[in-house]
Amino acid sequence: MQAAGIVVDQTLAPRLLYRNAEVFMRRAPARGPGFFMVVALVVAGCATDVIVDDGTTDPDSHDEDDGEHDILLSDPDVPDRWLFVAATTVGQVARTACSTAGVRPLSEQLLTEVECLRPGTLARIDNIANVSLGAGALPKLNAGAATALRNAVAGAGTLAISSSTRATAQQYVLYHWYSNGRCTGVVSLAAKPGRSNHESGVAIDVPAYATWKSRLTARGFAWFGSGDAVHFDYRGAGAVDIRPLAVKAFQRLWNRNHPGDRIAEDGVWGTGTASRMDRSPAGGFAIGPQCGVTPPPDPPPPNPPPQTATLQGVIYEGSDTAARIAGATVALGTGRSTTTSSSGQYEFTGLAPGPYAITVTATGFRAATATRTVAAGADNWGSVSLTRGGATGSLIGVVYRGTDTSARLAGASVRLGSGQTATADASGVYRFAAVGEGSVTITASAAGHLARSITRTIAPAAENWGSVGLSQGQALESQCGGIGAAGECDGAVVAYCHDGELVTVDCAAHGGTCGWNDAESYHDCR
Repeated sequence: MQAAGIVVDQTLAPRLLYRNAEVFMRRAPARGPGFFMVVALVVAGCATDVIVDDGTTDPDSHDEDDGEHDILLSDPDVPDRWLFVAATTVGQVARTACSTAGVRPLSEQLLTEVECLRPGTLARIDNIANVSLGAGALPKLNAGAATALRNAVAGAGTLAISSSTRATAQQYVLYHWYSNGRCTGVVSLAAKPGRSNHESGVAIDVPAYATWKSRLTARGFAWFGSGDAVHFDYRGAGAVDIRPLAVKAFQRLWNRNHPGDRIAEDGVWGTGTASRMDRSPAGGFAIGPQCGVTPPPDPPPPNPPPQTATLQGVIYEGSDTAARIAGATVALGTGRSTTTSSSGQYEFTGLAPGPYAITVTATGFRAATATRTVAAGADNWGSVSLTRGGATGSLIGVVYRGTDTSARLAGASVRLGSGQTATADASGVYRFAAVGEGSVTITASAAGHLARSITRTIAPAAENWGSVGLSQGQALESQCGGIGAAGECDGAVVAYCHDGELVTVDCAAHGGTCGWNDAESYHDCR
């Protein structure tokens, strides 16, 4: 079930302490230029699945069923900062963002398909006077509940709803976060798709529950009680639980758009349905809901395609995965070879599953080898690090504050992509006696300032300069240690400090690599 989040700004809500029926408000510090955090109000979240009956139950009490629960700590539909790669599928939203806003177009298609399966079950509530919907509330509710809601607010003040009917795509994202330990500032417990109370179509969360309790219960809404104070279930005339239809609606849309990869339209959530949801377009299917159309019969199963595999990776310098090496030659033991792109990436397709020897060579670097075993239907990665060989040049620079080169930062730390480190002297000057020729990444950091990285090309047998200006700002530190809001890369993993909490994301898990974002001045997946 969704927490009641009332968002008063339109960006990412900070993590707030979760306490039943209380309101907290705090402004979080910014991370990167132009990034503004949000002020959010969060009250207790739902913790129970609904039982829909004939409306004879005592409206002042709510019995808990044995279904799965959701506990959200902030509104999951507030638009995210898109720290990571732009998501095009539901799975990419689940793995790279901390907001369900990206799957809203698909979610609206799914609710429309539910209406095709059972016409008249849902009704719009965004056209009810005196009803205000939060960012995470889709504008549809059980038709009987919508009528009761309209009657409850007639002649009264404005009733704010922070959560209403939730579609299966949104629940899939929430459940992925919970199952994989992602977005812990948003969700601490989530039900499997098809099980959450808010997929039933009869549930609403009302932050001002004390004000509206008597009017809502008089119209057939059951108040859950102090255990989940903001939550009401409609149990009056016409209440229909649409959870069995929610999964079936997705299965129908998938089959309509993938006639060669059909799945059973049985309303049962299983691995086959889950894998298709992961690959579904977050922006909605090309062929949307179609009411009154009989689906075609299931075609005979096709002959399985031959088993092939793909091997991909990046070639980088030393331990800095952001220091990509373009034009490197990557050769397999089978005789196939390719050259890395301008971003240091390579890819082999159509490989037979099994082990492969990888040999990498590049001008100015020592050759390196690695062995990888590739499997069909999986992401197979074979990134390789090269070390410099041959000529070197010296590197000198000044670390200063902002744009004032005279405001030197003594004691600043300087780290190269090759792993070499130095400390700025009393005049803010750092030196490296020997750095391998070619491109090198220089990262400077100092207390009270945001770390920054620049790239310079080292000419052999020459003095090369690489001065760095740092912006003032307090790096967030708690469990973060020395990692600030701008973050850092450890292989393919990006780590950054958010509201005093260390956040790590494995970029390789969704086909990306970790690197420095010059435009935004922080590390991210790309």
